[in-house]
Amino acid sequence: MKNSKMKKVVVIILIGLLISPDLFSQSTEYKINELISAYADNGQFNGVIFVKKREHIIYKSAFGLANREWNIPNTTDAKFLAGSVGKSLTAFMTLILVNDGLIDLNATINKYIPDYAGPGANKVTIHQMLTHTSGIPDHGAIPNLSKKLVRWTYTTDQYLDLIKGIELKFEPGKNFQYSGIAYNLLAIICEKVSKKDFGDLLKERLFTPLGMNNTKHDKNLDIDSKRAYGYEYHLLEGYQNPSYVDMSLIKGSGGILTTVDDLAKFNDECFNTQKLLSKDLYKKIFTRYVKDWQYYGYGWWINNKAVNTDSLTLISHGGSTDGYKAYNTRILQDSTDIIIFQNNYYRTELGVKFEYAITNEIINILYGKDYTLPKKSIAKDLGFIIGQRGIDAAIEEYYKLKKDNRYFIDDNEFNQLGKELYKNYNLVDESIKIYKLAMSEYPESFILNYSYGTLLAETNNQNANGFLKKCIDLYNSIPNKEDYSQEYNNATKMLNKK
Repeated sequence: MKNSKMKKVVVIILIGLLISPDLFSQSTEYKINELISAYADNGQFNGVIFVKKREHIIYKSAFGLANREWNIPNTTDAKFLAGSVGKSLTAFMTLILVNDGLIDLNATINKYIPDYAGPGANKVTIHQMLTHTSGIPDHGAIPNLSKKLVRWTYTTDQYLDLIKGIELKFEPGKNFQYSGIAYNLLAIICEKVSKKDFGDLLKERLFTPLGMNNTKHDKNLDIDSKRAYGYEYHLLEGYQNPSYVDMSLIKGSGGILTTVDDLAKFNDECFNTQKLLSKDLYKKIFTRYVKDWQYYGYGWWINNKAVNTDSLTLISHGGSTDGYKAYNTRILQDSTDIIIFQNNYYRTELGVKFEYAITNEIINILYGKDYTLPKKSIAKDLGFIIGQRGIDAAIEEYYKLKKDNRYFIDDNEFNQLGKELYKNYNLVDESIKIYKLAMSEYPESFILNYSYGTLLAETNNQNANGFLKKCIDLYNSIPNKEDYSQEYNNATKMLNKK
């Protein structure tokens, strides 16, 4: 009898061991889906999420629309522009040519572009450009780079002429400066030494060998099957088509059109199969050369994250280009990929959940931590109503939405709404009305008293002093007051001037 009971216990345990991975996966899949579905319902996510542990796909799902004009939904095999995630591929392509003996990591730009006269001429090395330690600034440093100029198609010589007058931010190797220009120069060097177009080179040496059949170096005029169209969300206007940017401006710093499955193949090559480079070059990719907000290797950010009792190594890169956002992460310890693509770019900070934050929430779920479902932003909705129906209609709607438990509002959201109305749209009266509403709800808010007082001071309103004085009085009682020291000092200076 005892033996019979013991056999039953053993059988139950064995069954439990056999089915527990699936139960874990189902539970994890449900939790991730619940979280991302909530973001999608709130208008905070529109794209594809992909989570894979080794060879097992834990979660893959598409949300929202690939084409808003025709109401066509996104699919999991949709193609997205990956923005600066492409820097990982540019770095890898550069190292393929290093592996071939065509590029020397310690050589300067001028070895490969002899007449180069841009920032860092005869100084900056390939290694420094790969690690963003070259001192070459980002695209914002290009003089007069207007919305008109970004629409032009640039030949290599025209692009090199465009960046001629730019100065280094610091001596090469002395600091960190994220630089799209540096990665464009890497792509140009790849073209020079291979005598091939960068897109053709990527296809021949990277995409085809890895079976990345749905990936390409994008050209603006191409027609691509299953391409998700990019859109932007603006505070007052809602969804709009993005500004046009010619891909020749982001040759090596962006410009990759791909799918989540194809990007996972690239990750697998970088971290697992490692068949295209020598082993020492893979080590170089993931070496922590320099620290900014995280460490940077060759085309990847490297960081540690504490989850429960685990210390995880996250190797990742984010990207954005007009109409698109992306984030690609590998958890080193258990070979887990989390890939996020969106064909939605926010031009407001209200109601936004950044891909980096969503990635961290997914990691927490994978490691058994609790998660909270997001709520809709009242402030974001108010902004759209102001744009479509006016400020009075928005305030009337506020009193309805605040009773709806699907929504949230706080003093920081109110503050951001007021700031964007004033700073981005020059809507002074609308901003003042929002701050009045906010102050009636949060009269003891330091940030609201400061921002409202500042707005009134800048518009020569005599009531400014009262709010600036109150924010100074509130300063010592707020948590983490050191985070607001600049605002406190500004308020003090404004009062002393009067």
